[in-house]
Amino acid sequence: MIAAALISDAHHRVLLVRPASGPDRWWLPAVTELSDEETPRQAGARAVHQQVGLVPRLGDMLICEWAGAALYVFDGGRISARAAKRLAVTARASSRLVAIADLAALMSAADRRRIVAALEARAEGRSHYLEAGEPAAAPAAMRRFGIAPALQSGAAWTWHGQPVPSHLPIQQAWVWVFAPDGRVVVYVDQDGLIGLPGGTLEDHEYRDPQAAAVREVREETQLEITEPRYLGYVLDEQPGGRTVARVRMAAAITAVGPAAPDPATGTTHRRLLVPPGLVAELCGWGQTADRQTEAALAVAASLGISGADPAAGISEISPAGLSLDCLAGAPHQARRLD
Repeated sequence: MIAAALISDAHHRVLLVRPASGPDRWWLPAVTELSDEETPRQAGARAVHQQVGLVPRLGDMLICEWAGAALYVFDGGRISARAAKRLAVTARASSRLVAIADLAALMSAADRRRIVAALEARAEGRSHYLEAGEPAAAPAAMRRFGIAPALQSGAAWTWHGQPVPSHLPIQQAWVWVFAPDGRVVVYVDQDGLIGLPGGTLEDHEYRDPQAAAVREVREETQLEITEPRYLGYVLDEQPGGRTVARVRMAAAITAVGPAAPDPATGTTHRRLLVPPGLVAELCGWGQTADRQTEAALAVAASLGISGADPAAGISEISPAGLSLDCLAGAPHQARRLD
């Protein structure tokens, strides 16, 4: 466990120390060993006192990170000009106040990102969660696009790659809709709920999930797609309820229309493009969705689409609609719907 403190001055320079012993590394005042009686916040205060010679009044946690060890960065506030002058006398380690622009010359890119994230967290009045020096992709997307934390029953569903048995009712059909750049379309509703486009089969679509998929994708996300290909189904066994199959399919976008209200709910959904490896985590399906993701990627490959890397990022489709021709490697002709 590592406990550190972020301290800056009136000119937004950050206080860095380089201990006399240990690694030759400029970093925030920090300790790597906590006593049994200490909390991480108390350890962060001890680090400042031991290395800088000043007694801090630490505020809230700015950064919580996992990088093989737990790292906590607490807000040490701003050092006064008077206190800064005392550093040369009181510090028990080399110390200096460094401008943000000069951090790259003193530390690794990951350490710089940690400090920048801590400064942003302070400015925003909240904490940031990081993994290996980077914001975790799913929480960052949830925050940016208003996706609400939720518990999903889908985490308990079991995946089956075979056709749906004839005795099992088909409740819904959801579609992995691939853009030419390999990302997948998900929708976000006004309550912050997220999912693949798709929905419940209507009476006239009895055991025809393909027809339901095309209709639901068009109604929920105003997308036109290639003929959906069957992936499999998840078995939904609710205690005391009816056991049903929820079919999963995959297709490619051929056109994107302007966002419009869903006829079933009256909600106009936000449409996000998400790397396929993040879909299950954002939708709350858990690790049991790995086989479903693999099946979707296999169909995308057969359509000439390579799945996007998780680092590709998440973006929102314009409410006005767009042409997909601007995306590199588009294997399908796309047109704008007006």
